[in-house]
Amino acid sequence: MYESNQPIQNQHGTGCYYRMKDLANIPERPARIHQYKSGINKGKTRVIGERRASKGLIGVSEKTLWEWVRKGEFPQPLKLSPTITVWRATDIAEWMKSKETEAKS
Repeated sequence: MYESNQPIQNQHGTGCYYRMKDLANIPERPARIHQYKSGINKGKTRVIGERRASKGLIGVSEKTLWEWVRKGEFPQPLKLSPTITVWRATDIAEWMKSKETEAKS
């Protein structure tokens, strides 16, 4: 079973990857009901499930991480599919090591 904050190893065993949920802090969100106000589903409802809070490896929000990526201050992600974005565990480890070095200076 996959545990949070542990890198995902790919099927070929050639590398490990982190997903956003492993890196960023994610706030708790209760379950709620969404009602469509327009379009072909107007008047219909759907349940949006709850989300448990999680503490990420980096300890900042998802928005902050994407801002750092945009500015070039955080490793660039790999897009595995239209819905799956990952970071190499080695890139994250190197980035964290560089931050420790900066803090000591």
